[in-house]
Amino acid sequence: MKKKSQIFYLISIVVAMFLILPTSLYSQKMTRIRGTVINAKTKEPIPFANVIFAGKNIGTTTDYKGNYSIETQWASKTVQASYIGFKSSKKTIIPGKSQIVNFELEPENYNIGEVVVKSRKRRYRNKNNPAVALIKKVIENKDKNRKESLDFYEFNKYEKVEFDINNITEKFRKKRAFKKYQFIFNYVDTSEINGKPYLPVFLQETLSKVYYRKSPKTSKEYVTGSKSVGSKEYIDSEGTDMMVDYLYQDINLYDNDITLLTNQFISPLSNISPVIYKFRIMDTVEVNNRSCIKLVFQPRNKLDFAFIGNLYITNDGNFAVVKAEMGIADGINLNFVSDLRINQEFDFINNKCWMLTKDELVIDFNIGKKSAGMFGKRSVYYDNYIFNKKRDKKIYSGLEKTVREENYDKKDEEFWKENRIKELSVQEENIYKMVDSVQHMPAFKRTMDILTLLVAGYWNFGKINVGPVNTFYSFNDVEGFRLRIGGRTSDKFSKIFRLDGYLLYGFKDEKYKYSGSAIWSLNKNPLKSTSPRHTISAIYQVETNFPGMEMQFINEDNFLLSFKRGVADKILYYEMFKIEHLKDWKNGFTSTLSLKRLTQEPGGTLHFDYDDRSINSITTSEISATLRFAPNEKYIQGYNYRTPVLGKYPIMQLSYTQGLEALRNADFTYGKLSFNLFKRIHTAPLGFTNLEIEAGKIFGSEIPFPLLFVHRANQTYSYQLHSYNMMNFLEFVSDEYVSVFAEHHFYGFFFNKIPLLKRLKWREIVSVKGIYGGVTDKNNPFVTPGLMKFPTDENGNTVTYTLTQKPYIEISAGIGNIFKFFRIDVIKRVTYLGNPNVSEYGIRARFKFDF
Repeated sequence: MKKKSQIFYLISIVVAMFLILPTSLYSQKMTRIRGTVINAKTKEPIPFANVIFAGKNIGTTTDYKGNYSIETQWASKTVQASYIGFKSSKKTIIPGKSQIVNFELEPENYNIGEVVVKSRKRRYRNKNNPAVALIKKVIENKDKNRKESLDFYEFNKYEKVEFDINNITEKFRKKRAFKKYQFIFNYVDTSEINGKPYLPVFLQETLSKVYYRKSPKTSKEYVTGSKSVGSKEYIDSEGTDMMVDYLYQDINLYDNDITLLTNQFISPLSNISPVIYKFRIMDTVEVNNRSCIKLVFQPRNKLDFAFIGNLYITNDGNFAVVKAEMGIADGINLNFVSDLRINQEFDFINNKCWMLTKDELVIDFNIGKKSAGMFGKRSVYYDNYIFNKKRDKKIYSGLEKTVREENYDKKDEEFWKENRIKELSVQEENIYKMVDSVQHMPAFKRTMDILTLLVAGYWNFGKINVGPVNTFYSFNDVEGFRLRIGGRTSDKFSKIFRLDGYLLYGFKDEKYKYSGSAIWSLNKNPLKSTSPRHTISAIYQVETNFPGMEMQFINEDNFLLSFKRGVADKILYYEMFKIEHLKDWKNGFTSTLSLKRLTQEPGGTLHFDYDDRSINSITTSEISATLRFAPNEKYIQGYNYRTPVLGKYPIMQLSYTQGLEALRNADFTYGKLSFNLFKRIHTAPLGFTNLEIEAGKIFGSEIPFPLLFVHRANQTYSYQLHSYNMMNFLEFVSDEYVSVFAEHHFYGFFFNKIPLLKRLKWREIVSVKGIYGGVTDKNNPFVTPGLMKFPTDENGNTVTYTLTQKPYIEISAGIGNIFKFFRIDVIKRVTYLGNPNVSEYGIRARFKFDF
């Protein structure tokens, strides 16, 4: 399943520039060099030696074995190796080819008399290692040196985020499509990180005030201003804020784990860093007029989520970090990122505490080694620190970490001139003019419409969008071929009101199905905005569904889900009308109140049979209330769904539904109560665990099976995270149950250590799913006569069961990150193997976009 996220639309700005032309962007061939740097006298490897292309900002450092490798399109003809205490060496290469280039560096000559040195190779060890002793001292003094040691602090924060197309070549500039737009190439610059030419396409500035309170621990950021330039037709300013938060979270070097690109990296200051990293003292240097020890580090395993780089530590016994320079190893198990650099600078503010004054993060995104890419750059500047000044309680109140002031995105230029901590460069000022011009290019607009079709599934016809295209054709055993056409109004029609609908025809059952819905934003926030929602909606639908089939963030009419295993010939035809009110509260709560009228009819081989009669339909009228609590939740607003970005906080949901027989002559009275708890547990460096616990209870008697809890089953070949993938549709029902889902992602922890497998960058996943419950006697037709019978097959054998004997359990082991996009799981069904039409083992696949 593709995430329909605004992140993709930001990336699409980059891709659109490349797709304007059918021919390839690249004219330069890739240059690949690798080799070893050793001591010419002792023949020992030289770790942390610098290897660069002369005249270019392209290079790397050697590992502890003296090995290095560089791959780039922008190579020069000369490669240089250097290291402190050794003479530098240069060698000529042939650009555009793969070659091995080894260096033997001669030690510098010093007149210190004759010294005889006999060397032997030594393995890296933590014991008696001064570098390890130093980092342990830094770790011991973390609590004293970090800003969280203060009772209160506050500061001003200025953030710039920029996205740029990289790899701009001369051949690309000369294409006919750009004949009238050559002015944009006046803004091409060269990256200081890896020498790639780049063209800015997006810039966002944010000004805010941050307040911290130690007890009770609270951190609040009040955004006073935000402005951006980019593809505003496809990305709103609030959505951009969420995308930036998703890609670039604040990095606290003193934390044990650092969340970056949704992954957990081990900090070089982590309590376990001596077992994750190798450290080495390089020199004593001066940084910002302070004497510092330069400590270099790299991960023991290059594929692990860890950094390489330098720490500059005060040489005064306080062991505080003055500066940090960090990157990632070439072989790291990280998708779509070819380079990453972090630079942080600290200062001793008010002679009281070490505080961050500058924070820079640059990421080089690439889909493939020879594909289009982009730079994402985030620069944050801090000033006006105030310590231990307690503010009014209102400043710290509320669960939201970020509060956006009214009209924060409508500030004039005078506001920005007065409040920017750091002025824009001339190039940054020109971005606003250039990007606005690019957006008016007809080729750019056409390409963005095509990308919208591919990602969201809708074709843009002005005020109307037609789609989703992947639902136009599907099939099943009961309805046969389903031919569907649908659409909805676009933001050009209205941003706060939307109409949506479709019509389809089943060629086997020869019946039409259709749906029409409307939604209105009561607080006038755009429906695609990430701002708090307050909406009312109504839907009328005549459709079908397989009992127990429940998909999340995906349309059940998706063509690929038409392929099902086993027997899937029991279906429900239904007519539904529902009105729903939804409101996001600012304290992390979301409330939903709905009124639903539903008539269900059996289809295929499904029947509503009693001992003495059969009925054609069941009609219910329900009032439902749901309360969801997700503190500090972040999410990505897509075209079709609002997808949560899972963080460290739990998510809880409580729902109650009351079916009323007296409401419009419904057939049954009952109550349904359910509770769900989800928590992601990070266990770096071992990955993370997703844990979900759910429970439900039905109140009432003589309730027919369609109104019981029909447990989520999956008979497609797609792996469904929240369904039982080896359970058949309508196989188990309950009126009370409790379930547990646990899934652990090792993120390559084991595969990264296996020589042949680590090249594939696969990631290990294991899971267990279990549910236990049953049907009480008053709703169980096997115990109480006169109730609606459970479904049977064509031979009269029961195919629907209760869970009173034992829990249903299935376990799985999977491999993720196959070709960076796919996951395959082998699943074993543990219990109820004697039920008809079930398999003990199965293989399921899933599409997954992840870093």
